[in-house]
Amino acid sequence: MSVAHEVAWAAGFFDGEGYVTIQYGYTKSPNGKRYHRHTLRIGINHVAPGPLYEMQRLFGGSIEKQKIESVHGNRHPRHRWVLNCNNAAEALKRMMPYFKNKTQVAELGLELQRTIQENKQQVSEETFLYRAMLKEKITHLNSLD
Repeated sequence: MSVAHEVAWAAGFFDGEGYVTIQYGYTKSPNGKRYHRHTLRIGINHVAPGPLYEMQRLFGGSIEKQKIESVHGNRHPRHRWVLNCNNAAEALKRMMPYFKNKTQVAELGLELQRTIQENKQQVSEETFLYRAMLKEKITHLNSLD
């Protein structure tokens, strides 16, 4: 199978099973000051690990298995593949031409990543608010899925 076919397969799998989120938190500097941080994250939660290993082979990232004590009822443990920041943006760019459902959230995630500057901990209030708005839009779109 060609790389283009593999990416098309991955995009279809991600389009149906994956998620795009913006996580919000804090980063602490060496002097103890806290900085706001928005992080692009994409991933897939799935019972079968095989397709997730294919995603990892194509795009990188990490895979972890759900802890057995957090599995409820007759459910099976799930596996989770995740990518963050620039790696997530690159994977989205490669898959986007094949998306049917995730185009809008992918565009918003890529827009967030464009506002991230390397080695810069503090952003303007305007940039912070813009990132928060992108997070809200993605949250809203994900709630419709």
